Amino acid sequence: MPYLQLTLHYHYPTSETSISDEDLSDWLISELGTIGFESFEQGEGMVKAFIPEQDYREEATRELLTAFPLEGFTCDFATELLPEVNWNEEWEKNYFQPILLGEGQCLIRAPFHEPRPELPMEIIISPKMAFGTGNHETTSLICSWLLGHDLGGLRVLDMGCGTGILGIIALRCGASSLTAIDIDPWAYENVHENAALNAVSVDEIICGDASALEGKAPYDLILANITRNILLEDMPRYVAVMHSGSRLLLSGFYEEDIPLLVDRGAELGLELVSSTSRHRWSLVELLKP
Repeated sequence: MPYLQLTLHYHYPTSETSISDEDLSDWLISELGTIGFESFEQGEGMVKAFIPEQDYREEATRELLTAFPLEGFTCDFATELLPEVNWNEEWEKNYFQPILLGEGQCLIRAPFHEPRPELPMEIIISPKMAFGTGNHETTSLICSWLLGHDLGGLRVLDMGCGTGILGIIALRCGASSLTAIDIDPWAYENVHENAALNAVSVDEIICGDASALEGKAPYDLILANITRNILLEDMPRYVAVMHSGSRLLLSGFYEEDIPLLVDRGAELGLELVSSTSRHRWSLVELLKP
């Protein structure tokens, strides 16, 4: 699948705002994710964003950047069609490094990294364009939650599964079954590969969106690490496949968005159990009573 690279250079008056460059680039990445961009690189005053060529919408991109809600913000951007490349090789050279989660309980690494058999758990992820290697705060927040809870016998749904890392950790922590869903065909293939690398069995891998949940039996635990707007839109579909006692973990949004997600959950009969934030990225845990 050919990918398109958007290179965005932005400017804003630092004397008039307290926002850091890192927070601003994270904010931009979060917003670009709502219109289909999947992977990102950050630099001082710059963001590179990647999207399947077929999904790119120039009008939506221009509208988002023109209306960006930060006073004094300006930017320019250019797009470039990328050749097909070996993403394993690119990540090995440029980005993906092993990461320890859950206070050293779990190592996330690629097949080309050295194993650490002395650690309680290792998860092997073959890095592709799919989001989710544990490096991002939102993935890390949910991973840490999973590692700190007893998942024995739970039926788990991983929405927007990306590489499948969250569902695979859930299975390794005792979950009895896993359904993984993502709209990206690359993610669909990557979950198959990563499940095999970790010697776990995924009951169902679906290339699609939340509409694929219609008619499914209830899940005990739903993991949804997507974006704020998609979570708000799709939450009724999640609730439809929850029973009394089911939990819903939401991530992929900023700390200031927590009230929006909590209020939406309350409208649908869900109760707030906890919320956690790290570097402004957040995790919300909701319960169906």
